[in-house]
Amino acid sequence: MNLSRRAVIMGGVAGSAALIYGVKPSDQGAPHNAYFRSLSAALTAQSLALPTLIIDQQRMAHNIQQVQKALTERKSPLPIRLVVKSLPSLPLLDSLVQALKTQRFMVFNLPMLSIVQQHYPHGDFLLGKPFAALAVRQWLSDANNRHVVPRILWLIDSTARLKEYAAIAQDLKLPMKVSFEIDVGLHRGGFANTSELREAITLIKQYPLLTVSGLMGYEAHVGKMPTLFNMQQNAWHDVQQIYADSIRVLKEAGYSPEQLTLNSGGSQTYSFHAKGTVANEISVGTAFVQPSDFDMPSLSQHQAASFIATPVLKVLEHALIPGVEWADGLRRWWDSNTERGYFIHGGHWLAKPESPQGLALSGLYGRSSNQELWLGAPSQKLQVNDFVFFRPQQSEAVFLQFGDIALFDSVAGKIVARWPVFPASA
Repeated sequence: MNLSRRAVIMGGVAGSAALIYGVKPSDQGAPHNAYFRSLSAALTAQSLALPTLIIDQQRMAHNIQQVQKALTERKSPLPIRLVVKSLPSLPLLDSLVQALKTQRFMVFNLPMLSIVQQHYPHGDFLLGKPFAALAVRQWLSDANNRHVVPRILWLIDSTARLKEYAAIAQDLKLPMKVSFEIDVGLHRGGFANTSELREAITLIKQYPLLTVSGLMGYEAHVGKMPTLFNMQQNAWHDVQQIYADSIRVLKEAGYSPEQLTLNSGGSQTYSFHAKGTVANEISVGTAFVQPSDFDMPSLSQHQAASFIATPVLKVLEHALIPGVEWADGLRRWWDSNTERGYFIHGGHWLAKPESPQGLALSGLYGRSSNQELWLGAPSQKLQVNDFVFFRPQQSEAVFLQFGDIALFDSVAGKIVARWPVFPASA
């Protein structure tokens, strides 16, 4: 009986231990791989020890080739319009202009329009969103900006805005080209149906200083639609049908679509257009640098080409939690992934940790733009002055937060250029 009782007790202990170790978190950490060790060495060689935005030259070239191959190996190649907000650096834009043989740009605010129109005197500029009439009037009140107006396609999303722009043109005695934003399923504004578009086209004929330059339909929702039950394919078919119906309205009004700018696309959907589209040009920007929010099936052939590097300022061998220091030993025993604390320079970026593997934001400290605390394990082997690498979730806005971009030649293992970015703007 005693032996049996002892066996039961020992079995219970063993079972409890197995249960504990079955749910006890395993070590998720790992040191930098060869790529990030090379990148760390390149940054150190250039004495770059502040938060830095990096673009990998070879990976970006790979992404350029993917877009170029898809859109030019068609029976009728599709011109590419570069999205400036996603590529906010003149040297970065220059590299893409040269590679893709384009000077078509999509611009999303007036400060960036001022910069790119001066740098590209032969550029063609389509606005990516309608601007407030007051802002447009103020920008055009500067005579230095008026010479570029013939190369700007202003975006109109309603008859009310059409009337506002007509008043600007009339007051300034300035001809303006306008493109109509159409809702192709994203439901972010624009003309919602052919009746609304037909009304706008009829109205514009009352304003001799306004000229119809084309259509713009953005379908970012398609790339994010589930493929279940053909939902994605159906959404794509709807986009094409709505756009085709809008083109038909232009034809009925006496316009020749082949002479207009029929803009569509985006980084997430350029591969759809490559297989057949009613548009005659495609906008692409973010796909060239491939931040993490764009890791999706339609961009599976792309490589992550942008990173944020920031140095470790402090390493806490025991990452104590204020108020519960007494439980430190138990906490570290339970989860080795919280054993160490790493205070980095800066933080709170729209980005996710990439290397070393296994870092997690401290839930107690939360986000900080000063010294953000990330928790990890000894297996990451991070020391003071080592780098932590993040992947931006997007390029727009994020790229403007770090000063000059560091261009990394991953074959040579060197930082080969510093590319200034635009001044911060919304």
